[in-house]
Amino acid sequence: MAVGARMVESVLSPQASPRLLPRLSFSQLGAGVTAATVLVVLFGAVVRITGSGAGCGQHWPSCNGEIAHLPKSVETWIELSHRATSGLDFLGVLGLMVVARQRFANHHPARAAATAAFVLILVEVLIGARLVLLNLVGSNLSIDRVVIMPAHLVTTSLLLGALTAATYFGSDSRATGLPAGSPVRDRERLGAARSWVAAAATLLMLVSMTGAVTALGDTVYPVQGTTTLEHWQSDQAEGAHLLGRLRALHPLLALFGVAGLWAAAARARAATATRGVQVSSLGLYAGGGAALLVGLANLALGAPGYLQVAHLLVACLLWINVVWLLAMLWDAHSRRAE
Repeated sequence: MAVGARMVESVLSPQASPRLLPRLSFSQLGAGVTAATVLVVLFGAVVRITGSGAGCGQHWPSCNGEIAHLPKSVETWIELSHRATSGLDFLGVLGLMVVARQRFANHHPARAAATAAFVLILVEVLIGARLVLLNLVGSNLSIDRVVIMPAHLVTTSLLLGALTAATYFGSDSRATGLPAGSPVRDRERLGAARSWVAAAATLLMLVSMTGAVTALGDTVYPVQGTTTLEHWQSDQAEGAHLLGRLRALHPLLALFGVAGLWAAAARARAATATRGVQVSSLGLYAGGGAALLVGLANLALGAPGYLQVAHLLVACLLWINVVWLLAMLWDAHSRRAE
């Protein structure tokens, strides 16, 4: 690990040849790593939907017991590709932490967030290994899998949140979100808005956890029937699987989650007229509406794989926006106190 960190540091250092790597701003690097992480998350959903998690058998980090393995099935290709992209993302997060340690002081929030992101991606690696080694993939319906999927989702969300915070606080133009003399109305309203957004983020995390269980149910216990009513009747019928019965929980909780996001956005917009907060708050309105529309399409069409991936993408972008808004409000509140 230490050798890898030194290699990344040598490549990303300011003294590195510009022919090897153009000098990126920290926020550009953070945005790139965050985008790559979102793609890896979506790829993970493809692995689940296609049942490719067992493509390498119960072997990790090797594939079917071989370090250099030539895939003989589509499932193995998908699983190996996911592992490869996850490995590259791991190096990206490691590189972000190394650069943060170079460019920022010990207690700088960007440095702390980048370090947290690296710790979280280590946890993600361990969770991924556990899923494979314990065969918690494919059509496995054990309680272990039902428990670990929401935990996996929480870790992923925290990782994306840490990367987003690192990107925001490491931005050279961070001050433009709160220019000198900006019309920040009062510190109390900023504090209240920050609390509302934090509460909405917590509720969104809970919604996402139920979404992870629902997505698992959609994979191993497919929706029955052709209409939404038939879907619900099948899920709640006597003898239906627990994952089917729980499927109704996510959309109901999502309604409260989106309502909370919209209420938090209204509070943020009322607290300060700064452009960044106003734009990000509007993003919560749009993102919440998009999540509801894609969710309704999932319900109506029986959760086809492509819509599951689209729903996850909207959820990731919405979560990133929430964390970005929370970071701006935290920043505004702190500066107002100075």
